Amino acid sequence: MKVKYILLFAVCLLSCCKGSDDTSDLYPNVVTEFATIRTDAEGTMVELTTDDERTYAISNPQEGYKKNFRYRAVCGYVPDMQKVYLYHATEAYLLRDSTELAIEPDAIKVTSVWQSGRYINMHLSPLTQGGRQYWGYRIGEVRGRTTHITLHHRQNGDPLSYTATVYASLPVDSLRAIPAGDSLALHIKTFKGEQVWKFKK
Repeated sequence: MKVKYILLFAVCLLSCCKGSDDTSDLYPNVVTEFATIRTDAEGTMVELTTDDERTYAISNPQEGYKKNFRYRAVCGYVPDMQKVYLYHATEAYLLRDSTELAIEPDAIKVTSVWQSGRYINMHLSPLTQGGRQYWGYRIGEVRGRTTHITLHHRQNGDPLSYTATVYASLPVDSLRAIPAGDSLALHIKTFKGEQVWKFKK
């Protein structure tokens, strides 16, 4: 199976403001959270679905993206009945299974990790000098009813220079070998040692 890696650097998909002098103080009750954005056959962002499965039409649709695609993103939006006004969306990368690669992960800074709906979300702060880094996840041993998973991060020779901001999500439904109701332990190698987060599937 071909392993797909995810490019490490978050890409701002869009930033739409009402005027050049706008500041965050002018944004009315902006909700910021992970969500999935769907594009139509023309490559226009038309729909936003939150992790608790609320779906909204996007009242200010954005053009020029992949056709019939679903983006995972950290979104800032204002809901209005069945629609949202989308102020910004920063791409969050879906982690892919890279278990078959027998490579030790490189250390990374972790800002936060949490479960939201059917995703385990991560706010990471890698050190970089602008090079290409890669990551995925590796499935490890099963102890009782807990499956151990490791974030597979490759520094790829990129110098440890300045701190970047990266968002990533691990879709729990992709872990088909783990029975519903079992636990999973996510291991991440940091510069201060390994950290572990535990969740329920």
